[in-house]
Amino acid sequence: MIISLFLIGFCTCVFYLHFVYRNWRYLKFSWQVKNGFWYPILPLVGNMYVGFFSGSLNAMSLMQWLDKIKGFPFNFWYVDNYMYIIKDAKEAKIIMNHPKCVNKAVFYDRFKFVFENSIFLVPNKKWKKQRKHFVTGFKSNILKNTVYVYHNLSCQMIEDLKSVEMPKDIFRYFQRYSIRSFFVGNTGISEYLSSFEMEKVGDIVLDVQDLLYSLVVMPFLSPKLWLAIFPAGKKVTKLLEKSTEIVIYGIAQKKKLLQENQEYFGNSKDLLELCLGNGADNLDQDEIIQQVNFVASAASETTGNALVFTFVLLSIHQEIQEKVYEEVMEVVGDKDITHQDLPNLKYTEAAIYESLRLFPVAPIIGRSCEEDIDLGTKIIPKGSSCAISLLHLQRDPQYWPDPSKFDPSRFLPENQSKINPISFMPFSAGPRDCIGKPQALVMMKVTVANVVRHFKITSKHKSIDEFTLESCLTMKTKENPNCRFSARNKL
Repeated sequence: MIISLFLIGFCTCVFYLHFVYRNWRYLKFSWQVKNGFWYPILPLVGNMYVGFFSGSLNAMSLMQWLDKIKGFPFNFWYVDNYMYIIKDAKEAKIIMNHPKCVNKAVFYDRFKFVFENSIFLVPNKKWKKQRKHFVTGFKSNILKNTVYVYHNLSCQMIEDLKSVEMPKDIFRYFQRYSIRSFFVGNTGISEYLSSFEMEKVGDIVLDVQDLLYSLVVMPFLSPKLWLAIFPAGKKVTKLLEKSTEIVIYGIAQKKKLLQENQEYFGNSKDLLELCLGNGADNLDQDEIIQQVNFVASAASETTGNALVFTFVLLSIHQEIQEKVYEEVMEVVGDKDITHQDLPNLKYTEAAIYESLRLFPVAPIIGRSCEEDIDLGTKIIPKGSSCAISLLHLQRDPQYWPDPSKFDPSRFLPENQSKINPISFMPFSAGPRDCIGKPQALVMMKVTVANVVRHFKITSKHKSIDEFTLESCLTMKTKENPNCRFSARNKL
């Protein structure tokens, strides 16, 4: 017994001596930050155990607990990796725009087995090449063509909502709609995949993220071991194999089309054509699949969840919903929504932006510091990770008067000059912002405008404070929001 205690004590001393020696610069910086410095750093987990204090082991509940109980900035250790968590706009601006803070934070490494070769996680040097290549697929002349696609798909959904009225799982309902929009508008393989197959890929993406929670909260565990041994990991493996099978079939059909029509190939427009064409570092099939899986994930979850939050907020605030309806009827009326209509839907766009402010669907942004970063009052040491809580930054009364109020007028053209740009970045910011922002906004504007002019949206909810938020990569509510779509009686 005595020998066992001695060995445990000895190993503990060795661990902490080695830890202090290797992490001295980070410990000095965390002493300067103070907040969270005295939380014990344990082997294998760091101080991730503070997540238990929030009542739920997910990133969003941890951030909300920090904001309510401890405040920001906060020292956090993800195993033995130091992370500086903030909600300050001045510091966020430096970090997001710094040329040595472009790579993702260390906690994103948990998702490498799914997205390692995608534009989401590739290192800065490779990312720049991919960004330059893929950005051509999001130019305004290409977006004009997708408006027609999004309008038709939203009309199909409207016919379905007339019988559904209140989706059983509203997040999954709009995520499925978003994934169909992605495949039809961005890959050109929808001709070969049925709606069921497209939605199946979307469901797989969503199921995988739900299962990834268990991997994220066990940072000491190798993802390969998790995939091989744990039930959740084994299920993820099977889901990814099924998704890959569907995508491979679509890619094969796309390749066949391009080989038969070289002129069409020369005028590449959609994502899959860009992946298969020159200029993307000659991506192999595995890399193409990861690109498609990532963009499909981003398109379905972020856009789908953003639509849910927008409709829920409009259902709570009937007077704002009516303003959106009146604008849509004045600008569009009963005709098809076209690209020319979108710039005139200013209040509709403002309502979407205000929803994204209150509910940023990617609520945490993480960056890695490749050199010492001078914040003015302090210097973040090289090798640190920085995490910005967008939910709290975008609800900070320092930047947003009456921050919990749903007030689209904040984003009307005459008021936009009052906004600190870095205090609102639902699509990230700086050189590595979201490449799909223009397309996401087009899809959301078309969808919101079309749905609101056909339905009156109601809800039992009275306030945004009723919702419990949770997130892994993207954010949603723990509860299924109550949201009913009743056909409008038009004279």
